Amino acid sequence: MTRNSDPSVNGKIVRVWKCGELPMPDWVPRHMASGIEANGTFEIDAEPGHVRAHPGQIVIERCGTVWVRPVDEADEFIESLEIHERPVISSIGPGKARQFGQAGRSSRRKPGRIAGKKGGRPIYLPPSGSPPSIEWIHRNMLSVDAAYQRSTDNETSRKLIASIAARFDWRLCAPLVVSRRADDRLVIIDGQHRWMAVCRRDDIPHLPCCVFKYANIEEEARMFIVANRARKPISRLDDYYAALAAADEDAQEIRELVDSAGLRIARSTAATAWKPGEIAFTSAIAAAIRRHGAAIVSAALTNLADAFPNQKLAHGGAIFGGIVRMMSQPEAGFDPDRLMTALQTRTADQWGAFAAGVHGGDRRVTALHEAIRDSYRNLPWA
Repeated sequence: MTRNSDPSVNGKIVRVWKCGELPMPDWVPRHMASGIEANGTFEIDAEPGHVRAHPGQIVIERCGTVWVRPVDEADEFIESLEIHERPVISSIGPGKARQFGQAGRSSRRKPGRIAGKKGGRPIYLPPSGSPPSIEWIHRNMLSVDAAYQRSTDNETSRKLIASIAARFDWRLCAPLVVSRRADDRLVIIDGQHRWMAVCRRDDIPHLPCCVFKYANIEEEARMFIVANRARKPISRLDDYYAALAAADEDAQEIRELVDSAGLRIARSTAATAWKPGEIAFTSAIAAAIRRHGAAIVSAALTNLADAFPNQKLAHGGAIFGGIVRMMSQPEAGFDPDRLMTALQTRTADQWGAFAAGVHGGDRRVTALHEAIRDSYRNLPWA
């Protein structure tokens, strides 16, 4: 299909135009959602949503509905219109656009499970969310939201970014997952390392992106968690920040307890980057809350903050675990003030030395618990 044509299907005109050919038919501008970019692309209001049309693609219109298809698929698509009065084939994915979380009759079942079988074939739940638009976006228009994105302030990320930049391979560059916010900001959900690598080079101005519209930042954060957990593990600290951005109740409780104690959750997993009063053992806090309750966790965090003011807490997780055991398994006549005095007999680093060479979180906590208990017992009694 190399020229404009107007075939007819069931007596209804199907108008066809190859993007980039001149003249542009007068019916095309009525469906355009943006002006034509320097690279010849433009957004068009197509089925099932806004799509970016690229030179060489075929724009098809029938009864006011528009589709964009690759040139080698256009003829087959037009033939399919004879079978379906309202075609369901789209340019970027199956299904009709639906808003996130909108429930139909079958969506009451648990996601991801087969609803049943009909004629020997499985019946699946309708897809969630709305299909994206596939766009080439200039790297300068993209950004990341530190509220839930991974921290790249660590040696592993720096090496990965440098490696991608030095040996960039388009065959390994899957489209970035991007959120188009209400203010038209384009925020990267997945693909931060690829984007940062490209920003180091001068020869790659645009990146392929799957652009979605999310309801809010909480939905973005949930999608970040799902995408990264499904593909590769993320650090517990990154997981915490993403959960916090997604308004997760457990993450919010951890933040409230830490803030109330006068401490802060670090943003980087690298202990060398931590400032005094910063901690990163969010998973240990969550486990302690489940096992011992918020009251003991709050008291342990407060003891940690008060005993080691203005000190880096590189071994804070083990010390915290030792304090929790002291409080959750109190000796007869346990005195909280005496515990504070015992903690202040050493610096945080000196306490951490008791766990030097000890591997395993529980073993490190046991080593600190025994050291704190011995110091507590050896203090002179009033």
